[in-house]
Amino acid sequence: MEQGTSCSRPLHGFTLVELLVVIAIIATLIGLLLPAVQTARESARRMSCQNNIKSVALATLSFHDARKGFPMAAEFEVGTAWSSLILPFMEQSNLFELLTFQEDATGNYQWGFGVPGITGQAALTNRAYNKFYRNIYVCEQSIPTFRCPSSQFPPNAADISGDNWLVQQRATSNYLGCVSGTITVDRRRQTASMPWGGGAATEVISDLDGIMVNRIPHQRIQYNGQSYGVTGSKIQSVKDGTSNTIMIGEAEPDLITMPDMGIVKENNAANSGRKDHWAFGGDDVDTNNQGDMSEFLGSTGVPMNATRVAEGSAAFAAYELSFGSRHPGGAAFAYGDGSVRFLQDSIDAAAYSALGSRNLGEQNQAQ
Repeated sequence: MEQGTSCSRPLHGFTLVELLVVIAIIATLIGLLLPAVQTARESARRMSCQNNIKSVALATLSFHDARKGFPMAAEFEVGTAWSSLILPFMEQSNLFELLTFQEDATGNYQWGFGVPGITGQAALTNRAYNKFYRNIYVCEQSIPTFRCPSSQFPPNAADISGDNWLVQQRATSNYLGCVSGTITVDRRRQTASMPWGGGAATEVISDLDGIMVNRIPHQRIQYNGQSYGVTGSKIQSVKDGTSNTIMIGEAEPDLITMPDMGIVKENNAANSGRKDHWAFGGDDVDTNNQGDMSEFLGSTGVPMNATRVAEGSAAFAAYELSFGSRHPGGAAFAYGDGSVRFLQDSIDAAAYSALGSRNLGEQNQAQ
């Protein structure tokens, strides 16, 4: 080798073209894997949701075993909902013991407070409130078992009723009792006799065909020192068979209405209101001139995953009663025997309607 010359080694590395090719390959792999990951996550969420609704169904059946009937659907003009009655069977006796199911001459135990409201903690601990308003505290307790993991609605939200009463952080629910396989109207206000005498208008659902109904119009748990019972229908009344009849279904509250819920009172006129679903009880079921049963109840007389319609339109009252979910293609349902099935939203309308009725003679069963 001549003096002054050097031996150079070849340099190894990526050219710009090679680097771009590698990046493109990585991006392609991510694009291929991401849907699979998302599908796996949704599958896990759907399984968790079905486990939740199974737990709610088993608690409801345990209530039936103990009380010899399904829980009454809703205590209209008082505010109670079926989901509050099953709390002792969900290892939530501590919450249940805080509730008072009564609104009469003896005392008015409320599910809301006039705007701007009070916190649930104040309702529980403040001496001025804790006797008559501690139901509000329970209304603010979000229990994961009542929530679908795929739901996009927050676990707690402010809610102003049609009477301008507020729960500041009301706990939402994704599971509704099935009140009918046929109805498409959220309001069924009728004049009906009262067990203690007289007659007045109330939301009448005692004549409906679902599992989750009331036993009589104006049904009360307690009124002026007398007990009128907490049960609605009985297993014996499920003539179509408990394995063929939906008891509880999944539903998703309307996320679009959420910004108004804490600042504008609900309009509970015909074909108005909100598609909002809650746990335990509420003032819109309490008020004596409204009776918003879709807060806790749904109907298979309305198509699953019903398309959203504008408030005030003719189909809005049906939309409020619709079952559905954020799961692709359908929703989870618990039957009267405690079994849980995922129904496709492409199910035949007549078959779906039949599954919601307990006593109309259908023997249809959807898989």
